[in-house]
Amino acid sequence: MKRHIKTLAPVLITFFAVAGVQILNAQIINAIQAHVEHSFVIGDKTLPAGDYTFRMTTDPDQSLMIATNQNGTNVAQFLVRQSIDGHKPSHSELVFHKYGNIEFLSRIFEAGSKNGAAVTETGKQEARLMDQGQQAVEHSEVQK
Repeated sequence: MKRHIKTLAPVLITFFAVAGVQILNAQIINAIQAHVEHSFVIGDKTLPAGDYTFRMTTDPDQSLMIATNQNGTNVAQFLVRQSIDGHKPSHSELVFHKYGNIEFLSRIFEAGSKNGAAVTETGKQEARLMDQGQQAVEHSEVQK
């Protein structure tokens, strides 16, 4: 009996560790429909104002998000990591960093969840603004 437990223990530990990683990485489960009234930047790509859908890929590590426009065209792919906020939004939220009149997508939260996705790629333009000592103004836009 002890022999079976010794053999089974590493398998169970691995299983629960992998299952836990999947739970932690499942930041956003459903597609987020968003209307953005201003142009914004993701990484080094500027997107015009409009309607977008943000969804996680089926990648097992859940680290790639895709933004599509209202025509269903893939307009941006970007890496994300888990982000935890202090509140559970009742509606989905997009969080932006604004420098002057330029807005950079920072985080996305799904309605009813403290767990969201934070954009991990800082584009050259945002990095340059930060290097110049400019301070971002953070704001959230609630989606209905």
